[in-house]
Amino acid sequence: MQSLKELLNNYKIMKVEKKISVQGDWIKLKEDVDEGDLVEITDAGQIIAGDFGDRHTFKVETAKGDVKNMSFNQTSMNYLIDVYGGETEKWIGKKVKVWIVKSNVAGKLRNIAYLTAPNWIEGPEGYYPPTKDVDDIPVINEEE
Repeated sequence: MQSLKELLNNYKIMKVEKKISVQGDWIKLKEDVDEGDLVEITDAGQIIAGDFGDRHTFKVETAKGDVKNMSFNQTSMNYLIDVYGGETEKWIGKKVKVWIVKSNVAGKLRNIAYLTAPNWIEGPEGYYPPTKDVDDIPVINEEE
């Protein structure tokens, strides 16, 4: 008969990790939100494990008044950090503008949302904070 120690040595220890899931509905691009819509961030977000790495997930209120989950990609996170700072608690109540772009994801062409401050504009090479109006730029007259 085997001792308890011998029995335990026959079993391998398996390490498991808690999986965090987010409750609630997820944003559907082109249904719940569309290009140019403003959504309001309603929580400080959380990081959850996704198929392609960690996902920054926030609850947002759509223009229709629905509160749904939305993953913010790293580009959007960078834009929002530039505007609102790195503490996501300070993002609560802030409105962000939705930009939708088709992009290749895992071999399929999919709609991707990028988020910026509401006053950002689209330029020839991406999205930009608003620039000064041409009328606000001082003119220097050179005397001959």
